[in-house]
Amino acid sequence: MRLCTGLTLFALLAGSTPLAHAMEADAFTAEMRTLIEAQNDGRFSEADAYARKLLNERRGELNADQARDLEFEIERIRRVRMDYTVTRERLVELLRQRIPDLTDAEFDAWEAEGRFDVRVIDGQRLYMNSSRSNLFYRHPELKKRQATQSTGTWYTFLWDAYQETLAAHAGTASGTSATYDYELTMTITAKPGTVPAGETIRCWMPFPQQFASQWGVRLLESTPTPTWINAPNYPMRSLYFEQPSAGDAPTVFTATWTMTAAARHFAVDSRRVTPSTAATFAEYDYFTREQHPHIVFTDEFRALEKSIAGGETNPYLRARKYYDWMCRNIVYSYAHEYSTMRNISDFVRSKGYGDCGQLALTYMTLCRLGGIPARWQSGWIIYPMDKNLHDWCEIYIEPYGWIPVDVNYGIFLNRDEGQIDEAQRRELQDYYFGGLDAFRFIANRDHSFPHYPAKKSFLSDTVDFQRGELEAAGNNLYFDQFSYKLEVRYLSTLPGEAAPRDSAGRPQGENLAR
Repeated sequence: MRLCTGLTLFALLAGSTPLAHAMEADAFTAEMRTLIEAQNDGRFSEADAYARKLLNERRGELNADQARDLEFEIERIRRVRMDYTVTRERLVELLRQRIPDLTDAEFDAWEAEGRFDVRVIDGQRLYMNSSRSNLFYRHPELKKRQATQSTGTWYTFLWDAYQETLAAHAGTASGTSATYDYELTMTITAKPGTVPAGETIRCWMPFPQQFASQWGVRLLESTPTPTWINAPNYPMRSLYFEQPSAGDAPTVFTATWTMTAAARHFAVDSRRVTPSTAATFAEYDYFTREQHPHIVFTDEFRALEKSIAGGETNPYLRARKYYDWMCRNIVYSYAHEYSTMRNISDFVRSKGYGDCGQLALTYMTLCRLGGIPARWQSGWIIYPMDKNLHDWCEIYIEPYGWIPVDVNYGIFLNRDEGQIDEAQRRELQDYYFGGLDAFRFIANRDHSFPHYPAKKSFLSDTVDFQRGELEAAGNNLYFDQFSYKLEVRYLSTLPGEAAPRDSAGRPQGENLAR
């Protein structure tokens, strides 16, 4: 079973043995190097034409995996083009909306410093679509120059939720508490005209895991009726639908469910911690292995892990060293689409920035190198002020079991947003190493895992699963061809609220306004 496009290519470039009846490994590797070099040099049209020529002229020499890798290189080129559409003139215009006194000379200096993701594609210099936002994420000191200063409540909400968690635990060492009930509705819509009318669209929709901190998942209604629901602990859990395309009208898939989620809190005593081994933990080998192409034990990563951990042998304290190092040395940044990247964790290591999932993969790579089992966890954050995709991870610490680590939150909590004081930020940063709030819908407990029923076409996201996946007639529908939305009703009292909510999510009480 093929888990992720590009594995064959990675193996060939690493020098492994070719499959029977395939193009000779050396020849295929040489062709792929030429193709990748053309992409890296920005000669996208040339690379696209070269890949198509190989497929047309040498298909009889290629095995199925080699042909599919070439086909995906064509698709990768198309996807990268979609990530880079902003010209210099447009980016300067966008930045001046936020920093009116920005000069051309200052912009040139920032670019010379490498503050932007920029590529020359077929001779045209283009910037990543999120370049404006990323400038402020990577250089938060610039926020003071913004024409309009924004204020938020996210930090305050996290602090209030954390206080509820501590009160609910009431001094106990670890476990789950501070539970909240939710009603969630997810809608995935294939855009009009993407698939001919009457042709079947297959849809995979993220659906909640059921485990110690998320339970009571109950599907209330859906359109259409799903033909398959994965088991409660399937690593990338989904509802699977089939529906005829509405042609020039939107084709809509929707589902509503309820669930209960609990905060997690682990007060780990490092003196009790012992190293995990295959003898003490059955899944040790699986969760400490390399996982190409994004968790790879390169020489650079081995040196980095050793420099961070030093001589520390306690797994818990070693994992904390990785966390603290990333909080100090890595910054958040909006990402390239994961499917376009050849090694995500090495990108973060070399660039010093990444988004939540990229940060999680980097942290997992360090942990696995250090012999600490680490696995992916992801879904959505569902705060009242922010509903969005989010990724983090879990590490296995004996005798406590799996504990969550959200390194992205640790990095964000280094920033002073003026909502809570320094001591509170540091306490929250400590909490997210081994703790997690309950305002999450968790769909995944592994990454790059095959969907079931199997998808025949390329995945839109080769690593994660939060937005859904669609295909028709064996062809993928990419993110520009469908939309997704998650709506949340809060059926419990939220942190900072005085009144409980009814079954429709409305605060209970009498309206005295006249």
